[in-house]
Amino acid sequence: MKLRRIEIFNFRKLRRARLDLSDNQTLLVGANNSGKTSAMKAMRKFLKDRGGIDTRDVTASNWAAIEQTASAWTHEAEADISPLLVQLPFLDVWLHADTSELHHVAHLIPTLTWTGGLLGVRLRLEPKKNADIKAQYLAAREAAQKLQPGGATANGFALWPRDFREFLDKRLKELFELNAHLLDPTSFTASGAVAPPPLPPLSEGIGPNPFAGLLHIREINAQRGFADAGEGKDDDGEPIHAASRKIASQVQPYFRKHIDPETDPTPNDVKALKAIHDAETTFNARLKEGFADAIKELKNLGYPGGLSNPKLSIATQIKPVDGLDHPAAVQYDVSGDASGVKLPESYNGLGFQNLISMVFQLMRFRDDWMQVGKFKSQVVTPDDRGIEPLQLVLIEEPEAHLHVQVQQVFMARAHKVLRNHEDLEKEDSAFTTQLVVSTHSGHIAHAAAFDELRYFKRELPGHGVVPTASVANMTGLFGEDDHTRRFVTRYLRSTHFDLFFADAIIVIEGAAERILLPHLIQHHYPDLAAAYLSFLELGGSHAHRMRPLIEALEVPTLIITDLDAVTEIQKGNKQKGNKVVKQSAQPCYGAAQTTANHALRSWLPRLADIDTLLAPALKALCHKAPGRPIVVAYQTPQGVTQGAQTQLVTPSTFEDALTLANRESVKDAAEAELACRMTRAFAISINEEPTPEALASALFKRLEKYPEKAAFALDLLCIDDIKALRAPPYIDTGLTWLSRRLKGGGGAKWWM
Repeated sequence: MKLRRIEIFNFRKLRRARLDLSDNQTLLVGANNSGKTSAMKAMRKFLKDRGGIDTRDVTASNWAAIEQTASAWTHEAEADISPLLVQLPFLDVWLHADTSELHHVAHLIPTLTWTGGLLGVRLRLEPKKNADIKAQYLAAREAAQKLQPGGATANGFALWPRDFREFLDKRLKELFELNAHLLDPTSFTASGAVAPPPLPPLSEGIGPNPFAGLLHIREINAQRGFADAGEGKDDDGEPIHAASRKIASQVQPYFRKHIDPETDPTPNDVKALKAIHDAETTFNARLKEGFADAIKELKNLGYPGGLSNPKLSIATQIKPVDGLDHPAAVQYDVSGDASGVKLPESYNGLGFQNLISMVFQLMRFRDDWMQVGKFKSQVVTPDDRGIEPLQLVLIEEPEAHLHVQVQQVFMARAHKVLRNHEDLEKEDSAFTTQLVVSTHSGHIAHAAAFDELRYFKRELPGHGVVPTASVANMTGLFGEDDHTRRFVTRYLRSTHFDLFFADAIIVIEGAAERILLPHLIQHHYPDLAAAYLSFLELGGSHAHRMRPLIEALEVPTLIITDLDAVTEIQKGNKQKGNKVVKQSAQPCYGAAQTTANHALRSWLPRLADIDTLLAPALKALCHKAPGRPIVVAYQTPQGVTQGAQTQLVTPSTFEDALTLANRESVKDAAEAELACRMTRAFAISINEEPTPEALASALFKRLEKYPEKAAFALDLLCIDDIKALRAPPYIDTGLTWLSRRLKGGGGAKWWM
């Protein structure tokens, strides 16, 4: 049995979100405020807590429709509640079960024709029985109007309830409850738009907890130190605070559930309890002897004494769990030899403490589920259904607990720890464990398989609409193209996964752009400097391989690439025959050149002819992807003044384009003692060439002779005034677009 899909509707940022679950573990990734926390909270409130939903959980953009429904209610007409229920939070759960598991899911089967496969359940907020929402709301409004006939005062004061939302702020939990409805398995769609399937006619619901005896849910929340209202206890009913991250705070709950010798004692437990009793008797005798003089002195004062006052005595009562209630209950042996030097847990590194603590929590979850030790005797009830066949573990932002060095270790081991039990390790085990982790950490994402990632993407709102989010499934993103999938997966593993958490992506050609672009952005594009940018260093021949991923993420993306102009030339002789080959050339309009850049040819703008790429109507703009926030910027003609002439020249790479826009900075960099040959050669060309066209030609030739691009970029970092360095025009156009895009510039010309 496995959970296949959870669809979330009208909950916080997730108005309509589909979360397909992997067989073992699923990672929720995405930029800040993209809806990952909303998803974790929805699963907690619907599946684990089975309640606790309040007005703050309703998607903000839904309130206009909710208020419109409530404002149409009158005493005379019968209220239709169905439009209201459509706007309130609900959750669809799809699971897969075999016919051999019929005894677990019999109450979820919608028809007698079911022969195994998908089962769907909707959990939604509904009015409680006998709760007349319309009558209570109208009565509250009328009472407020009687006390304040004129409505709100000039300064905005008004009696409760000013609107239906304010009414529900107080009455939602009193008037509404969760109820589950069965869904028709034939309404399940493998892909396509996220839309809730209709409920069968006359569906009455099966109660708030359809997964009792079926689903065992445990959770490790983020514990940021700023707990949400009403979320202050863990799964054992203990308050959540910083100390609960330590293993010492978890030992006692584990001891009480699985080990406590006072619960159903075994022969070995009897020996331990007898030893404790003997120690208690001996200690009490010593206490009596030690406090004898003090108690005698108190008696001389006349208290306590007499027939009406009890006599004072001092004794201890030793409980097995008391021996674990101190800071040094957990210790680490640091001796490395037979000397046995031990230190309390707090003396160990914080990252290591938290790693061990979280792994121990996972062990507790597993052993509680499997009813290890004495736990079973504590949970058996007359209607006990045995161990649930499915365990769902939710972990929110484990990086909040762990140092970078141990994040990947934890993620690689978490699911294995949850399965480390003899009944779980079998291939034909009847028990399933599924782990869902939300994270902002590229290190944790790096430890997971690419197909296990679920990307939460922010949907930019239209005018006056509250922003929401949707989910992109990385499974099957590249279709049957195994070569591209293999390249992207290996590239991300060899570099970073931070593009899944970025506000924007900048695809660049090579090391020189990677070195200098952050400085250009920091000093001249303040809006971009404040954003979380992910730089992907990809040559023009490979950038197009990232197309499926970048288009699926729908993050504003700027592709900065080279024009890579080539021309055809004849090579050979009479004996061997002539052969046409392509040779790199300085970009020139009207020279029958084409581009060798695969990204320009096959992705954006899907043009090969240099004349078309440099056409006057296009030279001032980036090429944009239709309907997507993606643009490409490449070298275009730029005005250059050299000597007494000003001309439009087209550079061939980032380095000569940067030089043409920053000649004085390049000459400054060339004066350094350790300046590379390329920097010195560029400076010589700037000083010697008489015209812009001659300068561009000289730079192109020196680029081929001295291909020291990274060293050239490093030389520019050494100039006196780094702020004087400006982006070449084509990059400035792209960065300006990206800056406007992140600022929310909408309208028909957002790409300008």
